[in-house]
Amino acid sequence: MKQFIFILFFSFIFFSCGEKETTFTMPEEDLIKLLYDIQVAEAAIQTVHSKQKDSVIAIYYEQIYELHGVDQDILLQNIETLKKSPSKSHLIYKKVMEYHKSHDRK
Repeated sequence: MKQFIFILFFSFIFFSCGEKETTFTMPEEDLIKLLYDIQVAEAAIQTVHSKQKDSVIAIYYEQIYELHGVDQDILLQNIETLKKSPSKSHLIYKKVMEYHKSHDRK
């Protein structure tokens, strides 16, 4: 389920129509860190090949939510906001990638 949310997010980023005002439910910098951690978790999940994959996904996401002080509803609200603004989505994604590059150097 959680993996579906992540895939859905990136699928709709580039196919959304029209620009709407972009108002997130959390600071942009926090959103970037949240999305980065989701990308890391999704990459790690790809190495799990067992019946427990759904359980591992749930554990990763619960840890991410706890770390960032958010829940699934907040994540989904922000994804909806990004879907409404492809240009902002692209900018946020670029910032996530920049954060990733700077994070790897440390």
